[in-house]
Amino acid sequence: MTAERDDGWPSIPTVLRVMTGWFLFGVGVLDLATGADGVVFVVFHVMVALGGVVLLGLHRVRPSRAGYLAAALVTVAGLGAGLLVDTDRCCLADYPQRRGFPFPFLGLGRGVHPDLRQLGSDLVFWACAGLVATVLVRAVEKQLPERRTPVDLDDYVGRHAEPHAYVAQHRADENVGGLT
Repeated sequence: MTAERDDGWPSIPTVLRVMTGWFLFGVGVLDLATGADGVVFVVFHVMVALGGVVLLGLHRVRPSRAGYLAAALVTVAGLGAGLLVDTDRCCLADYPQRRGFPFPFLGLGRGVHPDLRQLGSDLVFWACAGLVATVLVRAVEKQLPERRTPVDLDDYVGRHAEPHAYVAQHRADENVGGLT
């Protein structure tokens, strides 16, 4: 499957992937360049920038099913594990228990209050972490030995075009479609 249509223009999913990659990379780098406001801020924007880089190079990474599965697991598990963290940092100051990482998006204690903007930020963070996981899975897969069964070609008898190809290959005066 190719990323281009028959008329040579890139497909819509490819254009959206590249635009999203540049957007994430730009936001991550620009926010890091304008100043750092603590470790969580830096970790968040580095991960967003890395996610953008992975989206831009996804056609070179060519993730497998295992890579996409790892991305989904990292995204869901990261959001779930973030709910285990009880923090008193920023956001949702009216609630004594704030849960979520890197940003608290669920306030508990005086009822339950989700902050959808912070939840969106956490989802972007963990989705970018999942994209980075696809690259790591692909790197591990490249180090694994070949999984295909080798084929023994000792008893193979060439038929049809194979003998003619060898004969034509040695003729110096052969003209193939106007090319010499």
